[in-house]
Amino acid sequence: MKSSSQIIAIVACVFSLAGNLQAQDNSGMVAVLDVAKVFEENTVFNNRMNAIKTEATNFKAQMETAQTDIQAKAEPLKDLKPGSPEFNALQAQLEQETASLRTKAQQTNTELLSREARIYYDTYQQMQKTVAALATEYNISLIIRFDSQAIDPDKRDEVIKGVNRNVVYQKNLDLTSLVVGKMGSVETANAGGNLNQ
Repeated sequence: MKSSSQIIAIVACVFSLAGNLQAQDNSGMVAVLDVAKVFEENTVFNNRMNAIKTEATNFKAQMETAQTDIQAKAEPLKDLKPGSPEFNALQAQLEQETASLRTKAQQTNTELLSREARIYYDTYQQMQKTVAALATEYNISLIIRFDSQAIDPDKRDEVIKGVNRNVVYQKNLDLTSLVVGKMGSVETANAGGNLNQ
């Protein structure tokens, strides 16, 4: 059982904590941010993503060419007797080449997805720093993610997505343009900087 002095100390601590919380200035504004739009309008993000898409397209073309080559190499199997040493040797070679191609495709796909994730991460980290700086500058206590895209009433998916939005209404609280502009100026200042690819 706790002594009365321990209980008094705990009560004093609770009142002290409550006083500190009340003393804090919680009068900051609330603002909204269209994160998707920030990403869409970020030049460095788009350039890096387009480079990965180009690389993926080129790799896909290489894989298709390699598959066509393997199919061409398989043509002689038709003329060979199944089970013969020549048939078995060619079949084993083709299976090995196919397996190697499949492994290379999986490894490249994993590597491209990892790099893509890193691009999203780097851009999001930069956005967070920009948002934090703006929040401090303009005394904003809370920034809520929202979607500024207009809803097409003829597209069910868009309507459902719109109905489920967290922000139903906001008036002149949108930081999106400020964040896009600040991130652009940071990227310009860091041109040729240290963003990982």
